[in-house]
Amino acid sequence: MAAQEPDGETSREARLIATRLGELSTALTERGLTVRVGAAAVMAWNPAASRLSQYVALCGHADRSLHWYWCWTGPSRKAPLETEYMCAAEEITHAADLIAKVLRVGDSEDG
Repeated sequence: MAAQEPDGETSREARLIATRLGELSTALTERGLTVRVGAAAVMAWNPAASRLSQYVALCGHADRSLHWYWCWTGPSRKAPLETEYMCAAEEITHAADLIAKVLRVGDSEDG
C-alpha cells in the first residue's frame, strides 16, 4: 500500500517551517555562529566557545501562525523542556540578532 500524501495545508506548513529554519540558519551563520537544523528547531553555538549554545524551536499557534521560542532543559534530566516566547517566525533578523547577542563572547557592547 502506498504512503498517503499529506494534505495541501500540511504540506504548505511543512514547506514554510523548512523555509523559516533555513532562513534563520543562514542569518546565524552570517553572524559567525555554527548551526545545526532539526525538524522544527535550530541549535546554534559560538565556535569560539563551543560550550555556549542555544536551542530555539519553531512552534505553531492556534491561529496557525508560527513563532520562535527559546528552549532550555529543565532542572533535572526527567524534567520537560522549558520554553519562552521570542518572536514571530517571519522576524528572522530580530531572532538572529537576539540569538547572536546571547552567544556573544569577549566583544560585549556598552549598554
